[in-house]
Amino acid sequence: MPGHQVAAAIGMNLSALSRRGALVVLLVFYSALLVIQLDHGLASGDAHGIVRSTRALVNGGYLEVSRPPGHPTTEFYLFGATGWILLKGFGVEFGNQVFLIWQGVAALATLIVFYELLYRLAANRVRVLLATICLAFSNQFFFNAVDGEEFIFGLLFLLIAVRLLLVSAESVSIRRLLLSIFCFALATGCRPELVFAAIIFPIYCLFDSKLGWKYGLTSVGLAGIAVVIVWLPILLVGVRAPYTAGMNLRESILGGVYRTIFQAFTPPVFLLLCWALITALRDLRKQMESKNFVFTMSCAVPLIFLAVFFLHPSKAAQLLVALPFVLLLAIGRSLALLLALTSFTLLGSVVNIDIFKDRQLVRPFLTAGSYFQAVRQKPYYKLDYLRKLLDQCGNRPAIIIGNAWPWDFEYQIDRGSLPVREKDLHGAIKRDIPTFFSRGDRCIFLPPDAAYENALLEEWQQKGYAMKIEANLYRTLFARYDVRSAFSATTADVGGVSFNLFHVD
Repeated sequence: MPGHQVAAAIGMNLSALSRRGALVVLLVFYSALLVIQLDHGLASGDAHGIVRSTRALVNGGYLEVSRPPGHPTTEFYLFGATGWILLKGFGVEFGNQVFLIWQGVAALATLIVFYELLYRLAANRVRVLLATICLAFSNQFFFNAVDGEEFIFGLLFLLIAVRLLLVSAESVSIRRLLLSIFCFALATGCRPELVFAAIIFPIYCLFDSKLGWKYGLTSVGLAGIAVVIVWLPILLVGVRAPYTAGMNLRESILGGVYRTIFQAFTPPVFLLLCWALITALRDLRKQMESKNFVFTMSCAVPLIFLAVFFLHPSKAAQLLVALPFVLLLAIGRSLALLLALTSFTLLGSVVNIDIFKDRQLVRPFLTAGSYFQAVRQKPYYKLDYLRKLLDQCGNRPAIIIGNAWPWDFEYQIDRGSLPVREKDLHGAIKRDIPTFFSRGDRCIFLPPDAAYENALLEEWQQKGYAMKIEANLYRTLFARYDVRSAFSATTADVGGVSFNLFHVD
């Protein structure tokens, strides 16, 4: 090979290494944060439902929807295949750690796709890296990377769908459009609400001179067909309506505002993102006239999902899909904006601001950041709390309901850290209720959802057991929207059963 060709090849490789070097460092550091938490248990209740449904699919051969309407991409295709390979090939069951590994892999893959997408649009490596850091350490992205549900999987497939559309005018093809539509359909199989992101396809077709409005209409139909294909396993077993948030209009608005500002983001990050979006909307008409697909899409998607979120503000992570698109807008604004976003995002991972304490509305105060909130919810960190629950037993036989789930107890039991034994009780609502016994049968611990099992609780009360429930948990379950006044009651009636309320410091 001639010398000049060797030099050119080496130069290209060094350029690629330089371009990705900062990303590699970020990914290595991020991976270390996730690996540290792998053996600390799984905290998300929905994630435990995913693991159970995957085991039912692999071991029993039937699809058990963990949460309606369903999540076929993850629970059927991805986790189902993983569980089958692990069981048949290695004799290993799909468990909590496998799920957490997949969550971490999805997070790293999403960061890579987002970085490459940004680099395709903006050659400034500093801005691209800063925007990627903003996504990586944003509240809900990190929450779901270290534990959580399938929000990151949905975002990953959606960003791949967008990346497939970002090609030069000469490279536009129906094949790439079809691949993008299929990735979008897979995204809806991770999170059903992502179906609203279908707006990107008619915008793309209308703004491309080779396609136009006919392809725009066709793309909507093709997206619908692709979604049906991906969702076919769920359609065959029957689609159930999704759970509601249980809020009226006022509660949806107030709850949505709180979750948006204090949970989906932090107040400073929220204000900066709002500024980026509002200033972009002022230029939207001009950008639409110039057929700027990326700009128009980046304005439309956050607005749509913000509106959808306020209709059903159950989980702050539902707004995660809006963040990459607002960052796409921010990267074209100013370096100062990205530096501020990155600084406040990293600060928010250490310390945050909140306005609720013990479910009571108070003046703004500093609290632990998103990193500590994400990891402290894991069973590994619940031992001290569980020991304080044991202190509530007293001399009289007692039923104790605290803010601890079965997997919190099971994690400590498996490690010999907690002197309790597990046994299932049968309730009217849930057939099997994991129950934990200490001191023989004198001290019984029930999970939070057992507070609705009135018949079972009344039966134990008639046996002479004292009924105790943590005060904050009681307020969460039965008075969650009464946030203006302090809760000072020491007793409460739950379905005709009298409970003593206790506090755990």
